[in-house]
Amino acid sequence: MTENSEKSVNTTIAASPLIKKPRSLSIVWIVPLAAVIIGAWLAYKSIREKGPVITVSFQSAEGLEAGKTKVKFKSVDVGVVEAINIIDDLSRVSLKIRMAKGAIPYLTEKTSFWIVRAKITASEVTGLGTLLGGAYIGVEPSSEGKPADSFVGLEKAPIITSEMKGKRFTLNAPRLGSLNPGSPIYFRQVRVGQVVDFQLNDDGNDIGITVFIDAPYDQFVRENTRFWLSSGLDLQLTASGLRVDTQSMVSLMIGGIAFSSISEEPAPAAEANAVFRLYENRDEAEKDQSDSLNDYYIEFSDSVRGLSTGAPVEFRGFQLGTVTDIQLISDFDNQEFSTMVRISIIRHNISIPSELTDRNPQERLDHFIKDGLRAQLKTGNLLSGQLFIDLGYYDSSPAMQSKYYNGLPVLPSIPAASQTLMNDLGKFMKNLSELPLDELSADLKKTMTGIDTLVSDPELRKAVAALNRIITELDTTIEMINTGTIPQFNATLTEVDTLVRDLDNWVSPDSLLYNDLRNSLSALSEAARAITDLTDMLSRHPEALIQGKKSEGQL
Repeated sequence: MTENSEKSVNTTIAASPLIKKPRSLSIVWIVPLAAVIIGAWLAYKSIREKGPVITVSFQSAEGLEAGKTKVKFKSVDVGVVEAINIIDDLSRVSLKIRMAKGAIPYLTEKTSFWIVRAKITASEVTGLGTLLGGAYIGVEPSSEGKPADSFVGLEKAPIITSEMKGKRFTLNAPRLGSLNPGSPIYFRQVRVGQVVDFQLNDDGNDIGITVFIDAPYDQFVRENTRFWLSSGLDLQLTASGLRVDTQSMVSLMIGGIAFSSISEEPAPAAEANAVFRLYENRDEAEKDQSDSLNDYYIEFSDSVRGLSTGAPVEFRGFQLGTVTDIQLISDFDNQEFSTMVRISIIRHNISIPSELTDRNPQERLDHFIKDGLRAQLKTGNLLSGQLFIDLGYYDSSPAMQSKYYNGLPVLPSIPAASQTLMNDLGKFMKNLSELPLDELSADLKKTMTGIDTLVSDPELRKAVAALNRIITELDTTIEMINTGTIPQFNATLTEVDTLVRDLDNWVSPDSLLYNDLRNSLSALSEAARAITDLTDMLSRHPEALIQGKKSEGQL
């Protein structure tokens, strides 16, 4: 019974089943679902980390490869070229570039792209790293301007980048010379900047040259600063002689520009983008005193060959100004030609007398001309034949009337010394041509015929022969005198000299003859006194000759 009871209990328990609901999602799907989520997150992250895609066009894609060519900024990769295509009109190539994340704020209309290749020039060597790593695309980002995703690439790298500090200036010049982008700019022979670009001005008369002066040297560009070409070797053969000037070996090869403040007066620093004039050389920059110039014309009637613009105008060796223009004027009706030479006189180079300062320039010039002021061409250099204008006073100059040309007063001139000589020679030749040369030639021929007849006359020959004999005899006589007479004469002179010395000895105070002569003269003196007394007594007593001399007591 016990066994039956246990079987009943067990049977009752087994008969109560446990029923559960099936799960809606199997655990088997967790792994694929996680994979999808992770993949989506990775895709989102990849898309989010990728930068924007832009297009840049160039004229050529030489050295570029899709998937390899990098875009670099300061040698850091900021993008890669994904595709290279040719645009529809076949004029350019288009590059599809994937930029790095965070480049969007710097992709604006002012952003620049260019291809960096190896470049070797006279002034610089760049891009040597591309010889091994290949060409790459350089970029200069900019946050200024409107956002952009399509760009036109530069064909050459910009010389000035945004991180360079300094100022840009514009120089106007009539010619470019040997300047190119990258040509150096010097201040006191120190390189302080370079040429950025150049282009013709709107009027086509000048060239606008953009230059960049590095900081802190840009502070030396003042409002009164002068720029001039220092291109190559400045070799000038002028009226003053030969002059050689250059800044450096680089400027000797590729040219350059120099600047300095010619005036010593202080001036404020020039503002960025200020415009200056570019002079041909330093002399022209120094001589340009446009604010203190008086312009005149000089009229020359003789040749001005050898005179050029820039030639000095001097007064007694002191330079007052320069020649600025030379014009030929003509009067075909009267067949008259002359040359008008324009000169610029620097006012502070000449001192005006106080009594003339109140007069206008024409009145002062008239006063000087009246006193004899004239201009004359003179040779400044015999080797080059260069001329200069010399001003001076000439008292014999004829009076001149005031004259104007192109609104400027005209200073009279006198012929050059060489021209005067040629004029005198011309007058001499003219007078010579007016002489009766035929008559003179006939007279001269007659004279020569008479001389020939006289020379051929036998009597003349006889006279010449007789004269030869006389000369021969005279030579003989002179020789006899020299050999016979002169020695005898010398001996006689010797004897006379001896006699004079003997006489001198005789009449000396110590000689006997001198004493005898002295005693004799004393005796003669006493005899003369006795005769004088006798004469005196006879004049008073003539009767004494008959009666004799009476004694003193006798009457």
